[in-house]
Amino acid sequence: MDADEVLKGLARESVKQGENLRKAVRELTLNALRGRELTLAEIKRVVKTVTEGVNLGAAATKIDAERVLSEALAGMDDAVLKAVQANHLALQQLAAQGQSLRDSHVKKALDDLERLEDAFIASVKEAAKKGSKQIKEQWATVLQQKQNVGTETAAQIEATMEQFGDSMREAVKQQRRTAFKAAEMMAENFTTLASGILIGLTEGLQQGKRPRDEKTK
Repeated sequence: MDADEVLKGLARESVKQGENLRKAVRELTLNALRGRELTLAEIKRVVKTVTEGVNLGAAATKIDAERVLSEALAGMDDAVLKAVQANHLALQQLAAQGQSLRDSHVKKALDDLERLEDAFIASVKEAAKKGSKQIKEQWATVLQQKQNVGTETAAQIEATMEQFGDSMREAVKQQRRTAFKAAEMMAENFTTLASGILIGLTEGLQQGKRPRDEKTK
């Protein structure tokens, strides 16, 4: 079966089970991201697929749909936040090799990161259109509430852009001619680096935080 269809089915079943939905959606979204290259396109695809599965589950359950959608969105936000943190750490590693960075690669990484919050919300909205009229209306309410208070993802993106935006571009511009081949290869494979970091972050989350999560949820 297609990987996206499997993911959609897992999201649907998570809603139908109804327990610890935020955590369940977070973990299945993270697992999907871990198995793919950590690009903007793949993050959008995962979010869209999970949302479609949530729509199916919400339509088939008697649980309050607005609460279901709100918890599912929070779970996806948690997962995408981890992806942003992985990108942040990857940028830090590249910054440590500042003399050998190439401007185009860093610029693309920062540009994609800057677009991620809008892409995240847009992917949810796109998938929400496939739901019933009631689901569409409830998604509209949930998304408006989330945009009013802001997502955790947006806050992390803002912090990352503040740290790396201007300073890294300037450093790269000044030092790009002295680049070393090894660091150039690292820059060219930025998404691979970020993907590896995400795996490490999620393994730490699963091993170190799971007992606390289970106690508090």
